[in-house]
Amino acid sequence: MEDPVTPSAGPDTTTDRPRTVGRPRRTGAAPAGDPRQEILDAAARLFADRGYVATTMSEIARTVGLGQSSVYYWFRSKEDLLRALTGANRESLEVAHRLAAAATPPPEHLYAVLYADVLQMCRGALDFYDLERAAHAQPEFFAEILADYGRLRAEIEAVVEAGMRSGDFVPGDARTATLACLAQTEGIQHRFRSPTPDAAERGAALGGPADAARLAAGTAVRALLVDPARAADAERGAMAVLDET
Repeated sequence: MEDPVTPSAGPDTTTDRPRTVGRPRRTGAAPAGDPRQEILDAAARLFADRGYVATTMSEIARTVGLGQSSVYYWFRSKEDLLRALTGANRESLEVAHRLAAAATPPPEHLYAVLYADVLQMCRGALDFYDLERAAHAQPEFFAEILADYGRLRAEIEAVVEAGMRSGDFVPGDARTATLACLAQTEGIQHRFRSPTPDAAERGAALGGPADAARLAAGTAVRALLVDPARAADAERGAMAVLDET
């Protein structure tokens, strides 16, 4: 039986160069990244493309270039993989809860949550729209992801309502404003992954996930502020809060 992939033992103190993580792949190439994350990324793509039931652990292993025993080293079952993917999509929800407990002012609170949400989506294996499509097509397996999305939407709506009550945000329907915020974040992460057709001529508008996150959060918050000139202060405050956590 093939030996399982083992985590890196850390930097090689005799050479000052990081050791390679794991054993060589079945493709013959040495592993270049974190095997656990590569497995998660491959599983997310396969679950969306083929469906959760139709995807096997052996197929995930082949996609990554590992033996099946190596995949089982990191994840005992396909259910474990799905739970790990679900947990990876909770960062923005955790930020929303943490800042609510700290009574963070609504503009900074909203900016921080939207920023964290776009950052997590851009760094994930799948376009959010593909993940959403997979979740709706297979609700019995992706119920946690759908529930988390509902909770995040409720948290954002509560922040928007608080901002309207405090006079920071323009009065209006908080539910509609929340939908606009989510359309902004989800649309920008999609455009980050799929640049506009003229990107080859003009260059990519978004250099990285952080650029996409700032654009989405800043545009959404500025549109809601009674005084749009406060947008820069909201961004600075939000980033300071995120840096503390």
